[in-house]
Amino acid sequence: QFGWIHESFRQLVNRKYGREVWLKILELSRFEEGTESEISHYYNDDETLRLVNAMANVIGIPIEEVWEAYGGFLIQFTMETGWDELLRAMAIDLEGFLDSLDSLHYFIDHVVYQTKLRGPSFRCEPQQDGTLLLHYYSKRSGLYPIVKGVVREVARRIYDTEVIMKVQERKQEHLDAFVTEHVVFVIIQVKTSSSSAAKAITSKVSETPLLAMTSGVGLFDISSEDFCLAYPYHICFDKDLLIEHIGTHIRRQYPQCQRQETRVSDIFELIHPEMPLSYESILAFKNSLFVFKMKGSGDVVHDGSNAEGKPVHVKGSMTLVDGGKYLLYLCSVNVTTVRELIERKLHISDMQRHDGTRDLIMLNQSRMSQVELNRTLEETMKSMKKMAAELEIEKQKTDTLLCELMPPSVAESLRQGKVADACEFADCTLLFTDIVTFTNICAECTPYDVVTLLNDLYLRFDRLVGLHDVYKVETIGDAYMIVGGVPDPCDNHAERVLNVSIGMLMESKLVHSPITHKPIKMRIGVHCGPVVAGVVGMKMPRYCLFGDSVNVANKMEACGVPCKIHVSEPAKKNGSATNTSFVFSTRGMTEIKGKGQMFTYFLDRNDRRSVWELCARPRSSEQTIDGYMELHDLTIYGEHPEETPKGSIKGSKKNGKERNGHSAANGVAEDGIQENGDSEDHHVHSKTCTI
Repeated sequence: QFGWIHESFRQLVNRKYGREVWLKILELSRFEEGTESEISHYYNDDETLRLVNAMANVIGIPIEEVWEAYGGFLIQFTMETGWDELLRAMAIDLEGFLDSLDSLHYFIDHVVYQTKLRGPSFRCEPQQDGTLLLHYYSKRSGLYPIVKGVVREVARRIYDTEVIMKVQERKQEHLDAFVTEHVVFVIIQVKTSSSSAAKAITSKVSETPLLAMTSGVGLFDISSEDFCLAYPYHICFDKDLLIEHIGTHIRRQYPQCQRQETRVSDIFELIHPEMPLSYESILAFKNSLFVFKMKGSGDVVHDGSNAEGKPVHVKGSMTLVDGGKYLLYLCSVNVTTVRELIERKLHISDMQRHDGTRDLIMLNQSRMSQVELNRTLEETMKSMKKMAAELEIEKQKTDTLLCELMPPSVAESLRQGKVADACEFADCTLLFTDIVTFTNICAECTPYDVVTLLNDLYLRFDRLVGLHDVYKVETIGDAYMIVGGVPDPCDNHAERVLNVSIGMLMESKLVHSPITHKPIKMRIGVHCGPVVAGVVGMKMPRYCLFGDSVNVANKMEACGVPCKIHVSEPAKKNGSATNTSFVFSTRGMTEIKGKGQMFTYFLDRNDRRSVWELCARPRSSEQTIDGYMELHDLTIYGEHPEETPKGSIKGSKKNGKERNGHSAANGVAEDGIQENGDSEDHHVHSKTCTI
């Protein structure tokens, strides 16, 4: 079907039921929005039937009613789109309109849009009681309800009357190699008090006045030679289809024609209407447009070349002469463009000077240019829509990438062309991580192994950053830096970062060293304090943090202990302010390079939330409920519980109780750092934690 058919379906549903219903129909019929009604596109019958079936299912009416409603709307939509005057000028009554439908279909299919579709055929038979018998022929079965809607709407809009249509007969006819559906409708005009000014659906004109007008006129003899010269494209033949005489141009093509010996079927092949060529069938369709192909023109020779160009078609009408003894076919060459003339090796001079085809060919050149321009414009619009959609996808990718480089609020300011000024944040929490023995890993492994290791680790960390709503500042080598409370201030920034630190320590146990094939060890340092943040650079802008707090947080990590979360006094204080369930072990006074002695802690646990919650991972049946035993398990590194790595603090016993973690009593760590703290056990175990 031509795309215009689908467009009228779309208009019908959108006007009557709304766009939401149309979108449901498209989804059910497996059409993508925007591709279902392209005017210049040709849709096969299966696609159209799929659309109609979806309409029936979504709207909830039988398919026959869908076709009938479409037939009525088709006339309305056609008149709205520039065909109103043409339809009103078709005929004086409904009978003439229906008899002219064949010509209109042929004109639209072969001249306006050049679609060459298999359109239906119509013929009318006026009855003595004022009704009409409408014969409808179509190679597509089941579409006859469209005719009901079309005829009723034409009668109402053009002839100001109402009609009732009934199906009198419906059958299948075998014509040549085709099976044609033949439906006979009875059209009855409804007589109402308001229809006194309505036009009759058929005009019963007596032939007596015509005879009276011609009775006083004498015979005007014209020789057959003069007639053939005056009408160079014509054929006169009898009931047996034997040719009586032909026009000069046709005789030039077929010089072998002999009077009462050559049949019409010997030189012509009927193209339209599609029916057997016989005297009876011609009489049945005498009001139709007849199109013939001239045999022998455009035939392909044995070498496969088209020596004579494309076949020549002629179109015209049939007229009964001499009381019906003969039929006169007056025709002209069926071409509409100069290109078609050239392809058929014809010339404008081959046509009669009064033949309107001359003007049509020349005017059609400009019209075809306009049609081609419209098609090009439609294709361009389609391409632009596709490009706009692709551009939107790429824009979203760019926005996503920009938001990866800096906070969304800052990225939005840059997108709007605003300058992102540096801002001072009175308090925030910073975290640094580092891989223990990363230098050795780089020295002994291939670059590919190093990149794989870091990618695995950082993907896990990135997930935790998004999970706890903190901001990832940057990564440099094996250093990973995050901040809480920047650029969006919040009261629980320390709690968020401390929760992330627990998740990071747990996730790092799932990443293995390419050297030892055992889990890597991490040092983590956390500190709170003021910073200044802003965008640095133009070519590759970065959101950077500056201030002494950044340096202290970095030193907290550098002076930390493997597999421990090293926390400063301000970080502990801020974290406990919003969550008193954090459990810290006192490390005591620690030498921080560049800062001197600082009292620091190790974060052991968050009794409010389990490790599995903080990592957003399911717990297996073999694992402890809170997961903190697994978090502090050193045996996975190939170390025995009694072995303490360099930089860690040996456990001790006090008052007969086993203390897990680091001693707060006065003692000396293996790295020589003096621990000063109270003797109270700072590592509080939950009931489910078994040591």
